[in-house]
Amino acid sequence: MIDNKSESIIDNHVLNRKIVYAINKAISDDVPQEIRENRLETNNRHIFAAGDYINDNLRKHVVKDEVELLAFNRYAWEGRILIDRANRVTYTISTHQTLRNIIRKNRNRPHYLQSILYAENSDCEGLTKQLSIGDLYPDFVGSSFDAEELEEDYDKIMQGSINKADGYKHYIIVYTSEHHTISDIEMLLLDKDFAEVDKISLMEYVNPDFASLTERGYDATEEQGEKEEEVRTLPLKLKPGVKPALRAMEEEV
Repeated sequence: MIDNKSESIIDNHVLNRKIVYAINKAISDDVPQEIRENRLETNNRHIFAAGDYINDNLRKHVVKDEVELLAFNRYAWEGRILIDRANRVTYTISTHQTLRNIIRKNRNRPHYLQSILYAENSDCEGLTKQLSIGDLYPDFVGSSFDAEELEEDYDKIMQGSINKADGYKHYIIVYTSEHHTISDIEMLLLDKDFAEVDKISLMEYVNPDFASLTERGYDATEEQGEKEEEVRTLPLKLKPGVKPALRAMEEEV
């Protein structure tokens, strides 16, 4: 087991490659295919569809052995958290724009990332704290929630699967896509105030040919990659609902 107490990201190449595959397949293959097969006058539903396909791909291609996918509900929205039990790391996936919106919005209830970062990354301190996060992000509104609120929310999200005392760290995988192509993707370690502690680029795992690979071809490549890694380490579719439910969903995503 790798010690994750340091304020640097554990660069798990095999897992990173699988996660990026899941995201890239959703963006460049699954959503475009749905648009082609279900032609409508407008395609606004695909704003949320990418997230559904990403979560489905995580289940199909990433979950294995000590890597789990935890389901949680937020009002009218369903979320997923990837858990690496071996290294005590949790992951969520977001767009860059969504992450910026979390920082800017005043809220009457915590965003799930506020609660997770508070519980898992409180012992981290972002490099930007020397300037203060307010200097770097003028729109940053801070957190109006106390420790008890955030910890209670964290416990609801994790449903007993992980406790704050277990010593997990949380990484956020953030991406930007344009015209069904990932233009930027990186992994962030943030402190409880969303200040950057560490980051690594994941663009090396974005293979433009992934979308055309068959599942059989991917699995073979994946299996070979895992063997090589072991050698090196040896000695949506939205349901109809009322507008308040949609607003609650938009608050989370």
